Amino acid sequence: MTRPNENPAEGSKGPKPAAYKIKIDKLDLETSNPAPTGRELLALAGKTPPERYQLHQRANGGRLEEVPLDGTVDLREPGVERFITLPLDQTEGEGVAPRRDFALPETDLAALNALGLRWEAVSESGVTRVVIRDYPVPAGYNVGKADIFLRLDPSYPTTQIDMVYAFPHLARTDGYPIRSLVSDLFEGKTWQGWSRHRTSANPWRPDIDDIGTHLRLVDFWFAAELQKAA
Repeated sequence: MTRPNENPAEGSKGPKPAAYKIKIDKLDLETSNPAPTGRELLALAGKTPPERYQLHQRANGGRLEEVPLDGTVDLREPGVERFITLPLDQTEGEGVAPRRDFALPETDLAALNALGLRWEAVSESGVTRVVIRDYPVPAGYNVGKADIFLRLDPSYPTTQIDMVYAFPHLARTDGYPIRSLVSDLFEGKTWQGWSRHRTSANPWRPDIDDIGTHLRLVDFWFAAELQKAA
């Protein structure tokens, strides 16, 4: 059971509110509410609007139990601190279901579904790609979101994921050029490849790294690029 932190404040201010530690998907979060609703937990994890998601509690034995939007969870009880979100994707009007040309490990499926974005597993001409639509891009670029894809080697996850590819091409709004770029033709479009790689000091870890950890690295690359001075 995760116990709250209840250290008293200094002076006469009285005790601090309890901080209940929880994990939603891969996010480590805290709340002072001992009995939050499903709606509140989804908002805490940034899953908005909450009506587009289901929230599941990982109970004893690993089974998943749905938490209704207006239902509450008692965080003071053991075994209720881990949650999984499920996006309720709507495909009406798109006409074509997302491609699933190959299977992915369960950890990758969880990471991709937790994004709440449309994604596809596409295999073409011997190249396997995971494509994520409308991926958020930090402020400071010419677009606020872009399609991205990751190329997976046939021996993945033993072999690392490397780089990231974006369309439309990203550009800094301050005009400073983005260096070390390549290109890749896919879907009849030329995608912008970011030539960013792990170092020998911090190599790919097949038993730890996956699509989820690589996307965190992609987020870091996008943010770090904006800090480079002209």
